[in-house]
Amino acid sequence: MLRRDRLRCGGAIHSSSLAAQCVARPTSPDRRAIIKRFILPVTWISLLTIVGGYLTIEEANAEKARDQLAKARQAFDAERTGQLTRLRIGYDPIGNQPGGVLDPSILNDDLSSLLGGIPVTSAYVGKTYTDTVKALGEGNIEVAWLSPLSYLYAYQKYGANVILRRLTPEGQKTYQSYVITKKNSGIRTLHDLKGRRFAFVNPLSTSGNLIPRYELTKAGLDPDKDVKGFYAGSQAAVTEQVLNGDAPAGAVSSDNYNASLEELGNKGSELTILFKSPVNIPEGPVALRKDIQRYDTLRVEDALLTIGEDSPDVLHTLNIGGFAKATIKTYQPLLHIVNDMNIDLSTYNG
Repeated sequence: MLRRDRLRCGGAIHSSSLAAQCVARPTSPDRRAIIKRFILPVTWISLLTIVGGYLTIEEANAEKARDQLAKARQAFDAERTGQLTRLRIGYDPIGNQPGGVLDPSILNDDLSSLLGGIPVTSAYVGKTYTDTVKALGEGNIEVAWLSPLSYLYAYQKYGANVILRRLTPEGQKTYQSYVITKKNSGIRTLHDLKGRRFAFVNPLSTSGNLIPRYELTKAGLDPDKDVKGFYAGSQAAVTEQVLNGDAPAGAVSSDNYNASLEELGNKGSELTILFKSPVNIPEGPVALRKDIQRYDTLRVEDALLTIGEDSPDVLHTLNIGGFAKATIKTYQPLLHIVNDMNIDLSTYNG
């Protein structure tokens, strides 16, 4: 008896001759509707499962971020009483009090008021840039108004924290280094300085030492051998040395030179600028001691900015036009010059 292969199709048993028809038979519309109703929900469920997982991760991350923020707020709130009981400000030798021509007492009074009444004073820290840096590093002052180069020294040696830079009376953020001489000196170029006495300000003066040395080197002169350099001690002393003929030339900042012309009157007309450095020096930094807590740092910064914005006349008594935010990056270009000239700041003694 002949066997016939049998094939189950759609729940029925058919002979093999119907197999092709069974395989080729299209899915009925009702069946397609059932499949669609089943597959689409599965697809959405899969997608929602993925999205849900992602959102769960994101929620976990958000929760972690919230926890971190809460801890940061707790830490910040814990400091909100402030630890500063006084604020002593030390100036490098730029002519300010004590013993100088500028009086910061009005600034001190305004700062005290904005800082909740804590006493603010100007501390005598010595006569050199290094004295000011040392006073900051050893805890004898809380704030120092430094030169850019002395700040880099303070940063490397003591971890000083710069918060602001001072602005010129005209509101400029940078200044230049000038090489000055007398109009009748016969000196016309930097090369004419070879073999002559030259008045630098101080080892840690930016405009009065670092930049003029850099420019002399670029001009092909060795600042230690080709000129008879010496340190006059201050910007005003350099101007005086040039005027009285003790030094045919010297280096000062553009700020100090312009101010000295006003003070000298007709005598200032004897001076001339031999060379203006193309390097734009960031104005002098205001730096805090390393151990001043974050909350107090922000309070001091805000108080100075507030005075600069609301009471500019107060700052004019100090011959500055205000403040601008600053970080170590502000002074990084100067550090590149220091490195290019192989200067070891730790050996400097201003």
